[in-house]
Amino acid sequence: MRYTNPILYGDYSDPDVIRVGEDFYMISSSFTYLPGIPVLHSRDLAHWELIGYAADRLPFARYDAPAHKRGAWAPSLRWHNGLFYVYVCLPDEGLFAFTAQDPAGPWTCHWVKDVIGWIDPCPLFDEDGSVWLVHALAASRIGINNQLYVHQLSADGLQVLDKGYLVYDGARHGDVTVEGPKFYRREGTCWILCPAGGVIPGYQLALRADQVKGPYERKVVLAQGDSPVNGPHQGGWIDDGKGRDWFIHFQDVGVYGRVPHLQPVDWSSGWPMMGDQGTPVPGGDTGLPEFKAQIPTSDDFAGGIGLQWQWQANPNPAWMTALKPGLRLHAAPADSLFHAGQFLSQLMQRRNFDLDVRLTLAGQPGDQAGLAMMGYTYYYAALTDGRVRLVRGEATEHGLRERETVTETELCAAHWDQNEILLRMRVREGNVSFFYGKTESNLQPLGAAYPMTCGGWTGARPGIFCMNTAGRQGGWADFAWARFLPTEAKV
Repeated sequence: MRYTNPILYGDYSDPDVIRVGEDFYMISSSFTYLPGIPVLHSRDLAHWELIGYAADRLPFARYDAPAHKRGAWAPSLRWHNGLFYVYVCLPDEGLFAFTAQDPAGPWTCHWVKDVIGWIDPCPLFDEDGSVWLVHALAASRIGINNQLYVHQLSADGLQVLDKGYLVYDGARHGDVTVEGPKFYRREGTCWILCPAGGVIPGYQLALRADQVKGPYERKVVLAQGDSPVNGPHQGGWIDDGKGRDWFIHFQDVGVYGRVPHLQPVDWSSGWPMMGDQGTPVPGGDTGLPEFKAQIPTSDDFAGGIGLQWQWQANPNPAWMTALKPGLRLHAAPADSLFHAGQFLSQLMQRRNFDLDVRLTLAGQPGDQAGLAMMGYTYYYAALTDGRVRLVRGEATEHGLRERETVTETELCAAHWDQNEILLRMRVREGNVSFFYGKTESNLQPLGAAYPMTCGGWTGARPGIFCMNTAGRQGGWADFAWARFLPTEAKV
């Protein structure tokens, strides 16, 4: 089956991948968006379906409201003795494991260790029955990064048994921002595959040793070279069960996020050389039968909200009522959309598209409902109080322990004396614009086209919302459907 990179044009950052029989499973980071840690399934490594999430919610009050740049960073996925394991560190709360018999869920959450500053954990269920964990450190939390530590775990993988061993210090080898390690044993050799160099200019390292605790040798096995793929790194190695090996990593494509690529792996030199002798390839042939699957985008909400949607905080049943078909979003109070947990969004799956929604607002003063493109500078079109308005929001960080300052500015507005409206968001080459009207054939522009921006370690995110900025509750908006209309047009 021939494929072209990227294999998905969605923000599946920090991917990890495993094979169980003829099935492949992949997970990625999710940060403040919940349910979190998406679980994807494939049989050809190129076409993927979304089957669930490992984390229904995060067990801390902090995540009941948006916690941008926090949450689930760089998880790992393993299968051992009939059980699926996801390991993840919340950088402020510690090490967690999620376990399930079925990767579609349900998953059970285990708080393995209360610790600050650990990130990017990955287990090794070793051949002799011992269990190990490698992880990196976050300078933003403890002032240390660029180092990898290995710990021994209990037989069930749910307890840390020691203080750990420093197995790699990037500063000694000229590497910066060493993180995202993945732990393997292959033909008796221990391997840690990890990125270094930072997101955009970075590269992929392979570390090898005879023993879990090292010492480890180092080699760069994937770098941009003369390809257009910047910073190719951070992902998972997999053998396909048919005699070939592969590596799935991400590429940062700006406001569209970090999209996954598939590279062949050649072990003939004794090192896992990726792509074409260490340079990314634009595509190839997996040699596997085509798996017909795609990530959903449009939704008529006939079965409730589809798997593609995530809230901006722990899900709250008070935010919605499933109309089946249709979705009622209740106007929970929020001082800005950036701090509204009830913002319901999904990952973009294409570079250019239109998103149409039809909504009916049953509101009270201060209620507004509409479409938004989230980022640290964001834009939304909303129906409110007899008007349709276009708003720009700008969020400014002040440090880890302080809430972001957000300023929302109305850019323009138009009179609208009905409670039903069709809104369109148009995305073209990194810019977003909005339209409004009664039907698709009579839409009017609302403002101009504006540049999208990234969020907290994420790309921009399209979504829908209903909120009240006056501190009131009781209103709602009914969304009949959300329709994504893909296009290759650039204008």
